[in-house]
Amino acid sequence: MHSPIRQENWRRLVAWIFGLALLALVAFYAGRAILAISAAPLTLVVYGFSTQEEVLTQSIFPAFEQAWEAETGRDLTIEGVFGPSGTLAGQINLGAPADVALLSNEQHVTWLKVGRQVRPGTRPVMVSTTPMVIVTRPGNPASLAELSDLARPGLRLLHPDPRTSGAGDWAVLAEYGSALLESGDPATAESQLKAIWDNVHWLAPSARAGLTLFELGAGDGLVTYEQDARLALARGVPLEIVLPTRTILAQHVAVVVDANVTLSERPVAEAFVDFLQGDAGQRTFSQYHLRPARLDNGTFPPLAQPFTVEDLGGWSRAYRELVEGLWQTEIAPSLELEAAGQPLDAYGE
Repeated sequence: MHSPIRQENWRRLVAWIFGLALLALVAFYAGRAILAISAAPLTLVVYGFSTQEEVLTQSIFPAFEQAWEAETGRDLTIEGVFGPSGTLAGQINLGAPADVALLSNEQHVTWLKVGRQVRPGTRPVMVSTTPMVIVTRPGNPASLAELSDLARPGLRLLHPDPRTSGAGDWAVLAEYGSALLESGDPATAESQLKAIWDNVHWLAPSARAGLTLFELGAGDGLVTYEQDARLALARGVPLEIVLPTRTILAQHVAVVVDANVTLSERPVAEAFVDFLQGDAGQRTFSQYHLRPARLDNGTFPPLAQPFTVEDLGGWSRAYRELVEGLWQTEIAPSLELEAAGQPLDAYGE
């Protein structure tokens, strides 16, 4: 007859063997699950402001998908959503599933930080630049050469809306800053901005929508991105591009949306942002008329006296004082706008 001590040792041995087998089984299936996850196809959702649609969908998305799949062996699909930069930031704050956002200015990234979609300490990456230019009719019948010319009485201007459009914000800064840097006088700069907006008859929700309305006949002139104007010129839109002596250099940024990116998605999201600022991404931006943040190859028209938002105190100050303060408080309430969509003026049919 077995002793109680021997029986107890036997039970412990059986329990130990059973536990070891169970642990091995769990480890086996966990390993298979990890391998399955690591090999599963990925989807990356990229939100981009309106004028980036061609460069992203036609070139950068396919190139990065191919590079990622070659490096990792894992299938990748990138889905793009495009619209006005300010509108996109608002949608992301309301829960839109963006993994990466390409926004027209750093202020819109600040909105994402306030909305707790991006970590407070995150620094957005500048991926491309483009100066603000004047688009006018072929032959420049209004004789527009500088932003100050837009203040002449009698002009009928079209403008991207600063409430939704990053291009609208940049245009306000260009119109104000060009006079400030010439005169050194804030009162003169404010006077020029108000006189320009006295001539604004139509607002467009984005830079791309603004050029579409211009093509349909709205306005003697439009302040917009050089990049989008050159894209329109390349596709045969009849227009003339005027590069002012003093204009702001718009700086576009990319950021990973921390609130939406999962642990498995973060490596591809970060790799995508790295690709944008790498040599291949920078060359591709330049092919679509964006001046790269790096690798400027000298193929773009030189800028005589460019300035940046830092010359106006940085985005936090410039947005608060010029867009929210001066434009929204004093200029926007007195605008007298016309409806778009019907025959618009002498250029429309």
